[in-house]
Amino acid sequence: MRGAGTVSLALRALRDVRSERSGRRSVALCGQPGAVEQVHEVLVADDRADPDAAIMVALRRLERGDVRSLQAAAAVVYGGWASHGFDSELRADVELVASAGRPAVLLLEGAEAVSAAEQAARIDGIQPQDAIVVRAGRSPVGPALRRLAEQLGGDGPVLAQRLPALRTYVIDRLIAQASRRNGAAAAAIWIPGADLPVLTAVQLQLVLRIAACYGEEPSPDRLLELGSVFGAGIGLRAIAREALDLVPLAGWAVKGAVAFSGTKAIGLAAREYYERGAIADLSKLRSAAEAARGG
Repeated sequence: MRGAGTVSLALRALRDVRSERSGRRSVALCGQPGAVEQVHEVLVADDRADPDAAIMVALRRLERGDVRSLQAAAAVVYGGWASHGFDSELRADVELVASAGRPAVLLLEGAEAVSAAEQAARIDGIQPQDAIVVRAGRSPVGPALRRLAEQLGGDGPVLAQRLPALRTYVIDRLIAQASRRNGAAAAAIWIPGADLPVLTAVQLQLVLRIAACYGEEPSPDRLLELGSVFGAGIGLRAIAREALDLVPLAGWAVKGAVAFSGTKAIGLAAREYYERGAIADLSKLRSAAEAARGG
């Protein structure tokens, strides 16, 4: 799969990745002082960060008029105190966050934060994993940014470019998601070679999303470079087909594992490639892919 075929797949992947973006280019932060302030400080601390991408909407109890600002964001990070459990004020805040209809991360502090998190998850629009209990003496930043990256979906790469503190979490999610998808696809498709277009498309999309995290979008005349990025996985797929012939009963598991590791290797190599500024020497990218594969 080379030349025109590669470019065609890459162009299609580029269109798919572009179509995922909602156009929302900021994260809204709100609620009571404390954990949400720490998250905001980390997001905007980097000199390269765009402060307009992390907007502190209201550092207080929320009001109905705040909902419009929350709706304009790609996701909402809310901080609340649960010293008295899931009281009426905290419930009102969470209900307003949920009513905005945007993905949300709730950072709950206080003696009764655990029970408050359980009750918050019962509100329509809030999932159990959205409510994070902030333990005394522990930073909320890692768990908050990890969940935020999961919540952002197609807007993740754009915000990772504008907020470098978020980038690692978004890329980790992209690599894990693509690796799982290809592992499952390779295990499910038995016809020799039939999995190649599926796996390649996912790998192309992965590389394009990682590129977007660094503010890069390859132009059509440079899309051939992606062949070198995902090409490192072709040898892995050949190994998987040989294993399928040798161990037919367990071959599906081998194929899935090889597709998973190959896609992960390509994601790690792409991260290093763009971290270094998308250097022109693609042999270094190939070496990175091989090194990641070997690990």
